[in-house]
Amino acid sequence: MTTTSNVLSDMAALRSELRQQGDPHCELFRVAPWRAVLDIAFDWLIVLSLVALVVWWSELFAPLAVVLIANRQRALGNILHDAGHRNLWRDRRRNDLVARLFIAPLLFASLTRYREKHFKHHMELGTDGGDPDLLFFARSRPTTWFSNYLDQVFSLNAWLSSMGGHLLSRQVRTASQLYIVGWWLGAVALMWVVAGPDFTVTFLVLWLLARATAFHLITTFREMCDHFGLQPGGVFTFTRDMACHGVWRWFIHPRNNGYHLTHHLLPAVPYYRLPEAHRLLKGQDVFRDRGKVCCAYFTGADPVTGAWQTQGRVP
Repeated sequence: MTTTSNVLSDMAALRSELRQQGDPHCELFRVAPWRAVLDIAFDWLIVLSLVALVVWWSELFAPLAVVLIANRQRALGNILHDAGHRNLWRDRRRNDLVARLFIAPLLFASLTRYREKHFKHHMELGTDGGDPDLLFFARSRPTTWFSNYLDQVFSLNAWLSSMGGHLLSRQVRTASQLYIVGWWLGAVALMWVVAGPDFTVTFLVLWLLARATAFHLITTFREMCDHFGLQPGGVFTFTRDMACHGVWRWFIHPRNNGYHLTHHLLPAVPYYRLPEAHRLLKGQDVFRDRGKVCCAYFTGADPVTGAWQTQGRVP
């Protein structure tokens, strides 16, 4: 099983090689706060525009709106992830203020709890009972990747997490949950006054429906892309990069979230610099020799779903 020492050893091996070249990765740690602010505003604008399309144009756009809103929920979740690492601003107060005002409560999340849980995921990667994001094969007999995907999709705990976030978690302080509820009450009241009851009710219905359906499907697939089917024992053995392009990447991994191995090795790199970081790491011997990179989701020589099939035993 992975231990903290395995994780730190893998990170140290990469950084030792980078230091021999003059630390070329350090430039990648620079943050551009305006970029995150614009991306947050863009996601909000897309969501509100989709609600307006349904309310003021036609209810027939509702299915499309649910799917696209779920995609933007995933994108905002990825920015929340960067906020957890303080990659929006290096100044903690500004970083956390933006996250707590415009992202975390919108996603039913407590930034404090998210940060604590995510830190454990990084440091106790792959450990049973330590890694809060660890996924297991649910079946011991040989089966298809899709069956294993459905096992994760139909997990009640996973669905409740997608649907209710930290509102339904017993590990989150009551004060944090009350803040989320209060934020939503204020946001709904403001929307009711500015846009009217029809817009507000439609927003709530579409937002919750997206969380309960398409968002859960996307999030489950994304989480399986990160580590599922790999062997615990360190960052390199248990994490993969999804270096894919095209529509599927935009749909499943908005905001460059597919570069998960790169992120675990260099967690202080903001999301908009991950492609550049991935290109840099591909030139390092340790990454070429030990890194796992998939270039396809479903087809090709080595699609990520190929690693999701059980071979007659539970790892």
